[in-house]
Amino acid sequence: MPAAGLILKFVAVPLQPDAVRFRPGQPLALSTYREYQPDPAVIAAVACTWRAVAGWPRSMRLLPDGCLDLVWDGQRARAVRPAARPVRRPVGETAMVTGIRIRPGWAAAVLGVPARALPDVADLADVWGSGSARRLATTIAAATTPANCRTVLTTAVARRLADSTGPHPAVLAAVSLLGEPTATASDAAERAGLSLRQLRRLFDDHVGLPPKALQIILRFQRFRAWGEVAGQERMPLAQVAAECGYFDHAHLCRDCVRLAGVVPSILVHAAPTQRSL
Repeated sequence: MPAAGLILKFVAVPLQPDAVRFRPGQPLALSTYREYQPDPAVIAAVACTWRAVAGWPRSMRLLPDGCLDLVWDGQRARAVRPAARPVRRPVGETAMVTGIRIRPGWAAAVLGVPARALPDVADLADVWGSGSARRLATTIAAATTPANCRTVLTTAVARRLADSTGPHPAVLAAVSLLGEPTATASDAAERAGLSLRQLRRLFDDHVGLPPKALQIILRFQRFRAWGEVAGQERMPLAQVAAECGYFDHAHLCRDCVRLAGVVPSILVHAAPTQRSL
């Protein structure tokens, strides 16, 4: 399948969706992660909903995907802004974490504030106000199933979008263009009828990343999508690199090491198989 035809899935989790830890004299500890298709009513703004159980306390690596995540950890709701590099977040042992992943360009519409105003991780009470955050916490805490938790988050996002002026059209157009293999940040600015500096300011507010950083991340996610679809095919990685928008195999290797900490062949072989349920 040509790389240009791949659908980006905005995956930010570690390389494996499941992991098991065994220690003598202790029961097996299972770490799980699952993604779910978004509700059609919010699919333009939402890439997926998800749930995870860490299994044991540790620092978990998350890979950049250009998305904003709203996360409920069983006690508090938080907003996690996009990162340009892999980051590590502390995770607990058994608590289930539920999240909703917001596509690039929709952050300000969902948050109600510019994305640049956010720290890396923000309590939703500081973003939406204590009243809104408290109502969300009360509703989601009363949810009886993981599916209900995801529905509560989806409903909250739908309400925020209904009360907002929506995303900036020039930003969405630029994001769409940056998802194409050969596009550049300058191309996106020109398509939007803006200078690159003007586009950067808009991206600061509506994406939380510079256009160039998002372009690099989307290209990386394009390669990851290829790995999930075609991981068993014997296509030379140099050819894959070209189809995904890289100059050459070395360029692909540099980006994979920078954004995932591993070389492309390892990333492909570790491609998750249980996504978008």
